Amino acid sequence: MIGECMFLMHGLSTWMFSTVHLFGIFDSIPSVFFGFPLVLLASVVFAATHHESPDAIRWATIHWTIWISGILGVVFLLVYVLSQGA
Repeated sequence: MIGECMFLMHGLSTWMFSTVHLFGIFDSIPSVFFGFPLVLLASVVFAATHHESPDAIRWATIHWTIWISGILGVVFLLVYVLSQGA
């Protein structure tokens, strides 16, 4: 019983640390949430300039949103990791 409670408390504290750490990242870069609509808009425009049918535009928008978010996410993590070392 005590071991289970200690395990649950450890899991809860780890979850709280990761959540607090995640919000700390977003606090250090205040406009990160404003970038999400811009990524979506850029994906729609890029998809619409390459396709004509609405279904193809929808699938291409999802495709480009994932690619652009992934690339920007890697750049964000790289800048964050490099800034923590200084």
